[in-house]
Amino acid sequence: MKLKQFALLLVSLATAVLLNGCGGGGSSSDPPPDLKVVTGDGSVTLSWTAAADVDYWLFYAPGSTVTTTNWLSQGGSAIQHVTSPYTISGLVNGTTYSFTINGRKGGAAGGPGAPTQVATPRFAGTDWTVGTPLGANRLTGASLLSTSNVIVGSGGAIYTSIAGAPATVQANPAAPLDLNAIIYGGVAFVAVGATGTAIYSTDAITWAAKPTGTLADLYGLATLGTGGFLAVGAGGTLAFSGDGTSWTLPTSNTTSNLYAAVYGASKYVVVGDAGTVLTSPDGTNWTTVPVGTTNALRGISFGVLSTTTGTGSTATTTTTNYFVAVGDAGTVLTSNDAITWTLRTPIPSARMNAVAFGGQFVAVGNGGAIFTSSDGTAWTARISNTANDLFGITRTANGYLAVGANGTNLTSF
Repeated sequence: MKLKQFALLLVSLATAVLLNGCGGGGSSSDPPPDLKVVTGDGSVTLSWTAAADVDYWLFYAPGSTVTTTNWLSQGGSAIQHVTSPYTISGLVNGTTYSFTINGRKGGAAGGPGAPTQVATPRFAGTDWTVGTPLGANRLTGASLLSTSNVIVGSGGAIYTSIAGAPATVQANPAAPLDLNAIIYGGVAFVAVGATGTAIYSTDAITWAAKPTGTLADLYGLATLGTGGFLAVGAGGTLAFSGDGTSWTLPTSNTTSNLYAAVYGASKYVVVGDAGTVLTSPDGTNWTTVPVGTTNALRGISFGVLSTTTGTGSTATTTTTNYFVAVGDAGTVLTSNDAITWTLRTPIPSARMNAVAFGGQFVAVGNGGAIFTSSDGTAWTARISNTANDLFGITRTANGYLAVGANGTNLTSF
């Protein structure tokens, strides 16, 4: 045991020597006086005014008292050679962290640390920023691959933003037919719309039309995430594809318009007019499930929530599946298995059009309505800063993107 403790001590001393420099011909540097930390969803972004020729190192740890010397004992981390701005990801929402940086020149020991900054990451969806309108189109759907956002809408509009750059218009071989939904499925983007339109792209720039075999309007999409696409639409239409290029038309056993679909807990779930809910294990064989409402259901999402009880060695974590559907008159339905559904207190909005999950559920609707919920039961209204109807929402790399009427696009980080 003593040998092990001695070895750990040597590792700690070696790490401290590495991070504080070995001295020599260089010199330490004063810390920047303006270190700032902006919280994000599971992340923070630090910024400061950098001095020329200074090598900055970052120290952070859980709690509120980290310094350049105690970070290791507090279970923290140190990152060398950082530049402003710098983002730290993978943090735990709701946990308080503290941050400081110091500087050095020519490999010298680090100087004093900047005043410690404290921040607590939180789920995105609370604060929203309105972007520059993307034309005057009715934007209906958005999807993401890594840092590339793709938005579709009326008239066949396609807008692509790569790595945070301004969105640019892409050519659509099916224009001017409306596009109603888009999704990335592990192999490609697929978008669907009016009169059975489906288009396909592997890079979000070059698109090709892919016949679906139906002339029915298609309103929604789901994916396995590793290939496998399900489109849903008017008159109970279902279209299924293993790769986004070749489509078949399963029988849904309903004539209700179908507006949205999701894949979760090893099954597809579809919602539509008159409280219609369908489930399938394979996208081919479908069962109608009673849900206790005749209101139109226009959006559905799936999430897995984790709950930890106890601390330390006695801590246990359990996970729970949640399906959440939203629709007309603020209707909200929840289910853990997509078979038994509970009708929740309505969201105080005339119509909710879409819902997404990214740590919490975020629903959007008419009149710029945005609501958030941890489990689909209790909902909190958020200020969207727009009165335009919102029709689509997607989880992005570090937040959410919502789209709607008149080129409206909103982000929350």
